[in-house]
Amino acid sequence: MDNDINTGCPSCATAGNRAADDGPRDTRLSHWPIQIRLIGTVAPFLNNADLLVAADCTAFAVSDFQGRFLGDRKLLIGCPKLDDARFYVNKFTEIFTGIPIKSITCLRMEVPCCGGMTAILKEALKASGKEIPFREIVLGIKGDVIGERDVA
Repeated sequence: MDNDINTGCPSCATAGNRAADDGPRDTRLSHWPIQIRLIGTVAPFLNNADLLVAADCTAFAVSDFQGRFLGDRKLLIGCPKLDDARFYVNKFTEIFTGIPIKSITCLRMEVPCCGGMTAILKEALKASGKEIPFREIVLGIKGDVIGERDVA
């Protein structure tokens, strides 16, 4: 396996409108990467985007994740419990400060640790000084929507 660190990781390269190379697929994912840790703070596909920030587990709790929640939104995923929350706050603060975002939807699980994603986004919004419409959707562990609210 050739592992030349000077060439960088191709999976970290920002790409929009990904085309399937193995035939047609039913997917609404329009960009890459989707992991919060991998996304740059200058990502052209986020300009004027409706942003969906989803906790990692949400896509596995809902069988029709893309159809029900993704739509035309730009997706970023991460885990507020296992990942570095301070890193996330700083990353989102830079994104919200430097890129015009139309709206933010936080999709998270009902478990207490997942509430950290909402707190991260709320702190980053405050630090950025921006007023961006922000909605939270909470899923039960069986994938049902158990709560939905605007976050002030």
